[in-house]
Amino acid sequence: MFGWASPQPIPPRLEELLERAGALRSEWFERRGSDVVVFLPPHLLLSTGRLPHAAILASYRMLDGCSHGPDAPAPPLLLNGERLLSLSADEVASWQPCQPLPRPCLLGSPPQLAAALTAALLGADPHLAQAYQTLDARSERGGAAADLHYRDRMGCHNPDELVESWNQHLERSQAEHDLTLLRQQLLDLERECERQFLTCREADRKLGWQRQVSQKTGAQLHRYGDLLQRLLVIQGRVL
Repeated sequence: MFGWASPQPIPPRLEELLERAGALRSEWFERRGSDVVVFLPPHLLLSTGRLPHAAILASYRMLDGCSHGPDAPAPPLLLNGERLLSLSADEVASWQPCQPLPRPCLLGSPPQLAAALTAALLGADPHLAQAYQTLDARSERGGAAADLHYRDRMGCHNPDELVESWNQHLERSQAEHDLTLLRQQLLDLERECERQFLTCREADRKLGWQRQVSQKTGAQLHRYGDLLQRLLVIQGRVL
């Protein structure tokens, strides 16, 4: 079991892998010297949807500073989260930070749409690729080669897959929009049903009150009829 920390948001699938492996997470500013530091390449950071551009670059600089800064005589062990995803939970659980990773941790092919977005970002800010590649070169990789051509890896190598990925994204967005509208319609229907129920209950309460008034009125009329009958009997006797 080992501890880990990261100044970057972690995708759910990576966090689940580390949890199943029994790794313990520490807050970044409370991390221990024995904790490993997990970082992500730009395309995985973009997939979390939680960091603006400036924060992505700042996180790389923070990681670079903790790796060889004056306050870090023993630089922490760096792990590329994308590489960890190539391992199983059992392989991660059996690993000890003082040992190499159980096998070479290779990098996969990112989704075409995420790669295209990342390529555009790297074209506008080439420092991101360099900052990431520097960290990956310092990281434990299980013997795998460093990711020295990240920008090329994010290039569009299959335009058909890119367009298909975009079309699927639009379909999912439309489906999510339709589902949101359906949920709103159901909510409106529930509210209308509740309003109708309250209206009916109020009408039933008023009807019950009117029924009670009618019953009381009927009883009073019956009593008045009895009194009138007795009066007529008494008048007959007097006359």
